[in-house]
Amino acid sequence: MKQLAHSTRDRILDSGLELLSASGLAGVTLGVLADRVGMSKSGLFAHFKSKEEVEMHLLIRTFEIARRQVMDAAMQAPEGLPRLEAATLAWFNWFSTAGLPGGCPVAAAMFELDDVEGMVRKRLLAEVRQWEAAMKDLAADAVARGHLRKDLDIDQFFWEIQCIYLGHHVARRFFRSPQANTQAVKAFRSLVERALPVMPKRSVQPNLKPRRK
Repeated sequence: MKQLAHSTRDRILDSGLELLSASGLAGVTLGVLADRVGMSKSGLFAHFKSKEEVEMHLLIRTFEIARRQVMDAAMQAPEGLPRLEAATLAWFNWFSTAGLPGGCPVAAAMFELDDVEGMVRKRLLAEVRQWEAAMKDLAADAVARGHLRKDLDIDQFFWEIQCIYLGHHVARRFFRSPQANTQAVKAFRSLVERALPVMPKRSVQPNLKPRRK
């Protein structure tokens, strides 16, 4: 019985995540969600007590999937800069890899909840901060290994990566630009290039050998 309830809950969240990706938090109504999973609203309430609770659990599920698609996959790359690059490039397209039809639910929710107070916004902010910390740890490891320069401002570095991510999402989803992926990767490569250690210039030694007469 417990396994059945767990399975039903997962089915609700999986269906809700597709709806969230396509329609945003505003589109995740209990009535629509109940219809999608083929149950009554009262049946839905047996698993989630409110729309707010559904939204928070959908955000939790979103980040669980994103971590598998991005962080777990990046762990297969060598430590330092290769791992940071693997995580960032996987992040740009994680929602497509996960099969979400309408783009990144997190990016949409960040704009949707920017002026809205409440538990859902707090949950989203907490999850985003955890993601930020994980990405900064990867950057810090790249610095510690000498792959990126020692004086790198990691906070600013991540801020720019996040800007590229959000810009990529807008270009791909709103402008439907076929160049979105190429431009995002190019921007990230440029950012990394500026963060590489500066190699000391080799001094040219004069030729002190005496000339033959």
